Amino acid sequence: MIDKKKLADILANQDPNTTLEVQNPEVEKLIDVYKEENTPDNLNILLNKARLARFLVPANVAENKQPIPMMIKNDEGELFLPIYTSKSHIEKAPKSPAILNMPFLALVRLAVNSPTNISGIVINPFTNNLVFKDKLLQKIDEVEKNRAKAAGAGNQGVQGKTKAIKLDAKQYAVFERKQFELIFLPHKLFTEGKSFVDTLADKKEQYIDELYEESYQQKKMYPYLEEEFSVMALSISENLLAIRVDFQERDKTVGCSHRAYITWDNIKEEAHYYLIEVAPEKKTLLAEINGEHKHIVHGEAPAEGAELQMILDLAKGGSDITS
Repeated sequence: MIDKKKLADILANQDPNTTLEVQNPEVEKLIDVYKEENTPDNLNILLNKARLARFLVPANVAENKQPIPMMIKNDEGELFLPIYTSKSHIEKAPKSPAILNMPFLALVRLAVNSPTNISGIVINPFTNNLVFKDKLLQKIDEVEKNRAKAAGAGNQGVQGKTKAIKLDAKQYAVFERKQFELIFLPHKLFTEGKSFVDTLADKKEQYIDELYEESYQQKKMYPYLEEEFSVMALSISENLLAIRVDFQERDKTVGCSHRAYITWDNIKEEAHYYLIEVAPEKKTLLAEINGEHKHIVHGEAPAEGAELQMILDLAKGGSDITS
């Protein structure tokens, strides 16, 4: 069952707009686009629109009159939180005792923090049936928390704002570093493909430095020099290129990466993006960000001299072990 206290806290902080006449035509169009062409770009566009929207949620009413969102199960018995872009997508029968009007991000937070083993959110389950699994919800929640921290760092002391969360220079640098290594750089790779790989192989450290500065939300705080990066392009065969990118030593902590390996197969026109990540207890992990922006952990990283061979083997065979 959903944690009633957390639900009550979320409901207490809702906007006063409680109308059930919720309409999300733009979100619905973007759902159709994404279902037709399941790409990271289309997903990001949809999420950017959904994060600002409100959805309807059928609910039961407890004895203390607290509403409790209803769950649905799939054929495998997994629980999902159903949310609706408008009343027209809710089944007429059986009629739910109550319907909540809630912001999308509050629903994400509710699903992520629920003590019940919720497998995700499903939007319009009887029409669009678009599922966001728990791994994606956790990433959305993490991005929003980081967004709030960054906004807090830039809006300290502004009247009428939510209490700012202060980030010192070190914390902000770590935040930006993780955004670059885990989101910005793989997004460029999978969006631009061969043109990105060719530019990186040609311009090397200069290009990484340019991209890193481009990704920085507060440009004046960008602290690195081109000389702090190292880029090596390796022609493995006539049709296979591997690029090793060593990141700066400064501001490196758990969750950051020592380096990235990018592979490009000319025949398949296929890219892979791997990271040698800093883990607790002085360990290192070999991880991958795939074209769907999923974070995949392949276990402990081998010795540095054996990294490339293991990565080339993975690129040929793949893996389905997701963190």
